[in-house]
Amino acid sequence: MRNYRRVTAIRDSTERLRKSAWYPFRSTLYRYMAHIYDDTVKSRYIAQQKALECDSNSIYLDIGCQTGENTEIIRAAISTEHVVGIDLNLRTLALARDRGYAVCVSDAGRALPFATDSLDVVTAMDIIEHLTDPAVLIRETHRVLKPGGYCVIATPNLASWHNIFALIMGLQPFSGPNLTSMLDGEIGVISYLHRRAYEHICDNEISGSAHEEPELYRHLVVGAYRSLVSLVRENGFEVESARGFGYYPAFPPFSRWLARLDPSHSHHIVLKARKPRGTD
Repeated sequence: MRNYRRVTAIRDSTERLRKSAWYPFRSTLYRYMAHIYDDTVKSRYIAQQKALECDSNSIYLDIGCQTGENTEIIRAAISTEHVVGIDLNLRTLALARDRGYAVCVSDAGRALPFATDSLDVVTAMDIIEHLTDPAVLIRETHRVLKPGGYCVIATPNLASWHNIFALIMGLQPFSGPNLTSMLDGEIGVISYLHRRAYEHICDNEISGSAHEEPELYRHLVVGAYRSLVSLVRENGFEVESARGFGYYPAFPPFSRWLARLDPSHSHHIVLKARKPRGTD
């Protein structure tokens, strides 16, 4: 009994020492990762807006408009009042409607409810990773755009170094595809970043538990940079730019330079493609 108590005391003491040494490091790590993640988000949002062209006559479609918050930012950058948004989530779509947008319930993974050659601008921001067949969306986007019209697509990059690192460790890629949800990360800091991002949305716009609407938080198909560019070209588009953002775990601004130098292994992709004029 005496030896058992001694072993237990040593184990408890060791555990306290481990926690006292690990907790400050973990706190620093979480702050560091949050900082470089926030820089990635900010940089790519700026790039998304710069990819847009100011034209008050443009007819703009936002695929996966959710609450319409991002739709409004893009609409303002284009300077158009001709806006329509589609989404499958009725709750978030109602919020977009309350903002004054024309909206309709539609599955981005199926035929879009618009006539051929009818739109000038289409955006799909963080949408294709939620679809089982992204090629359908690319093909449909090409169909509904007018010749000379363009699309802007933003999506995570499967070939980013942090996803490669996850696979080497025998884990699911941090950016997905996910077996369950982005919120159920297998590493604490990754789960923290995802929850921090998504719960911000919930607190400000939707409220309630993110697990109530799992389709918003699960990535089904995540494309690699070069594969996505090839897919877009194969469906008749001319790719005008395909930039990378975030180069983990490098610190900004060094990470921004690395992402420009090697977008194939960056965290996030922002791609702009145009439907050629004279396209049937």
